[in-house]
Amino acid sequence: MVKTSRSTYHVTSLWLVFFLNGAVLASWAPRIPEVKAALGLSDAALGVALFGVAAGSVPALLGTGWLMRFVSVRRLCVISSLLFAGLLPLIAAARDVVSLGVVLMLLGAASGCLDVAMNTAGIEFQRQTPDRPSVISRLHGGYSLGVLFGAAGGTLATNLDAGVLAHFATVAVILLVLLAVAAPTLPRTSPRAGEHTAAAATSPLRGIAALPLAVAAIAVSGLLVEGMVTDWSALLVARDFAGGVDLGSAAVVAFSVAMFVSRSFGDAVVARFGARTVLYWSAAATATALAVGLTQSSALGAFAAVSVIGLALGPVFPLSMATAAERMPHAVATATASVSAVGYLAYLAGPPLVGVVAEEAGLTTTLAIIGLAAAATTALATRHLGAHVSHPADGRRQGGQR
Repeated sequence: MVKTSRSTYHVTSLWLVFFLNGAVLASWAPRIPEVKAALGLSDAALGVALFGVAAGSVPALLGTGWLMRFVSVRRLCVISSLLFAGLLPLIAAARDVVSLGVVLMLLGAASGCLDVAMNTAGIEFQRQTPDRPSVISRLHGGYSLGVLFGAAGGTLATNLDAGVLAHFATVAVILLVLLAVAAPTLPRTSPRAGEHTAAAATSPLRGIAALPLAVAAIAVSGLLVEGMVTDWSALLVARDFAGGVDLGSAAVVAFSVAMFVSRSFGDAVVARFGARTVLYWSAAATATALAVGLTQSSALGAFAAVSVIGLALGPVFPLSMATAAERMPHAVATATASVSAVGYLAYLAGPPLVGVVAEEAGLTTTLAIIGLAAAATTALATRHLGAHVSHPADGRRQGGQR
């Protein structure tokens, strides 16, 4: 009983860290127009500043596996969470495009480091507690709820005419209080024998090259569609399906809620039906929602399609990360960093790609083509993984030897 209670505290602490990670940049997104106007930035200048997030995140994603040779995963979770939440109010102190870009780069670096650290902590905890159900999808549900919290709080602050500094300082205090609650009971995970040696011998780019192609394809497909729907669904429903701004905004919220729900129950679903089946279902549901929802003329139909895609996509990225860790058992941090890096690059690249193609083909057609291609890729990659795909519920393979 004591062991079960302690394990529950560990999961709750990890969930709070995932929640914090989702909430920080989601709090910033609704205030972008206000900061842009206050600094007098052009669209091009804002784009340069926003690139700071990627400029900080990608090196951090690639380098954190190496950093874990010297700093424990638990400590890295706490330090990167502290920096990520604590740096948020500095956005309000920016006075030009350079200072804004620097702050966003620092936030991006903290975010990338936290992404790898928290996922490694979750996978290590799951691997070291094989007697309890899987938690990795549920932890990602905490991230999705954090995104909802941040976006809703940002929208509320904007509607109340709250200052950017006051808003971000309030968010930072709330998140740092949650971190103070979570930090003492974060699990103390230990790498397997030889894991530090493997990490030392594996450069970030070699880690990506060592990632199984099928796992990388699933991660890229899932986050490509997630980024695409997050950034373009509001415009799709509001303009292309004439649903209006309110329904368009509601579509983004519905997608985020659906992601939270599917990730929160994803572990139980995977335990019941198996990882391979869930991935096939996800691909089929995504393809069906796109094919049906985007070929009809109703705004409500498009809204429903976006919601179904959220439900379908939820477990995909957590499963890709758990499978990568299972395939690279002596380099879990490297596997986590590699999946995060390729997935995040897809998440970043997807929305601009949609914009370029939509200029010629139209938004609806573009979303359908890219989304269907991603769903087909997920299905083919899952078939390639075959019977060896891991079951995150207990860390064992469903069949055969690798």
